[in-house]
Amino acid sequence: MACQFDTERKCFTFKWFLENFEFCEQKTGTFLKSPTFIVDNIEKSKWSLLIYPRGVELENWIALYLNREEDSKGPATIEIDYDFAFLASDGSVLTSESVYKGAFLKDYSDGYPEFEERESVFTKRSTFLPQGVLTIQCRLWKSNGKVRIDEHCIARTRIGVERKKFLWKIKKFSSFNVGQEMTFRLKSTSDDKTIMSLKLFLRKNGSSYSIVIKFINSDKNIVFSTFKSFLVDAQRVDVECGKHEFWFSPAVQSECMLSLSKDTLMDKSTLYLPQNTLTLYCVQAFSVGTVLEEIESTAYECSPSFLMDNLVPGYIKTADIKESSSDLKGDLHSMLQDNILCDITLCAESETFRVHRFILSARSPVFRAMLRNDTKDKAKDEIIIEAAPDTVRHMLLYMYTNSLEGLIWEIAFELYVVAFEYQIMTLMDKCSAFLKSNLRLSNVHNIFQIAHLLGDKELESAAACFIWISQINHF
Repeated sequence: MACQFDTERKCFTFKWFLENFEFCEQKTGTFLKSPTFIVDNIEKSKWSLLIYPRGVELENWIALYLNREEDSKGPATIEIDYDFAFLASDGSVLTSESVYKGAFLKDYSDGYPEFEERESVFTKRSTFLPQGVLTIQCRLWKSNGKVRIDEHCIARTRIGVERKKFLWKIKKFSSFNVGQEMTFRLKSTSDDKTIMSLKLFLRKNGSSYSIVIKFINSDKNIVFSTFKSFLVDAQRVDVECGKHEFWFSPAVQSECMLSLSKDTLMDKSTLYLPQNTLTLYCVQAFSVGTVLEEIESTAYECSPSFLMDNLVPGYIKTADIKESSSDLKGDLHSMLQDNILCDITLCAESETFRVHRFILSARSPVFRAMLRNDTKDKAKDEIIIEAAPDTVRHMLLYMYTNSLEGLIWEIAFELYVVAFEYQIMTLMDKCSAFLKSNLRLSNVHNIFQIAHLLGDKELESAAACFIWISQINHF
């Protein structure tokens, strides 16, 4: 029975981080189960959450249930108050429902078959699924009597996903006919073996010719896949050709039809088929099901040690910032320090740095493009950088020696942004790792905002987790 009740009482809070929720394989009527948890203050009873990603009966709804385990301790029937919520990255409630005096036998589930619409979750992806993570909260109270202390439990389930992005070019497309096919093989990053073969062919559909892609799975571990395709036209604009989902089994052939037919492409061949070539930009993701399922931490009354022990989620690996030097690094650093054969100047506020075009070009694709364009105009020998001199100094040290020294979070923060601007991705990764390991209440909101802006999912997730844990301890 849904209703409002006193939520100021002490309770048990279970938070479940479900990573890569979009790639859950469960079809309508099947559920994904959370790690089980024991509630000491409610008769040491044992519970789990059940989520139906595509609903119990209606596939356009996400269903959520609380389940009392068959081997649970305690009396045959336990009466509890409980609520469910989907949470935003800042811990705020997006969707919630509550139940007053729910009676649970052992091996019994109860909840909401229409908890939230799937379309709402995926159209508001940045709100419901930051970094692809769905955050689910369940709180439990005794219906009769009170519990002595608050308990908190954090669990995580990760759906294993490998993503592939590729360009597929079909040349001489105007002469491509029914009976012909083009094959593209996707290979695993780990062992270079083919994991999927894509066969493109034409199928007569009334008076037109549809473009069809058949998927042949070579990896038995793959249970589910998504496929998005875009036509890249003569103006380098991506035209969406559809998004598709597949479940793989030996008895099922998986295929999809692009939203643009050959006839449509030929009618606008100048735009869609430059040099008579069909160019598809494809994004395919493969799911192998659950690869991680664990209880990360349990806390009673949220002690300070709980906060300190959980600043950075365990699955995030921080990098070693300082690296050993070599003769080559030392020589290059000397060339920078002594201004030997420098041929261009970087200007940062009140300071200038004499540097080498070759090093800038080798380390940054943005600098490379700028300097390639400047070869026609040798008069330009200065580049203005909108950053503090100390930040530029650290950037150059890394570009010449691949090392970072004397880094503090303020410099790392600005260096992270500069590295993104000039696409020095290894430097950006190192700054991201440094920021993860130096999250503080005074800087976490700034770090969260910039990570979200730059699309750094791991750093944004670490900052969001830090903020949430801080809020729990505050209360």
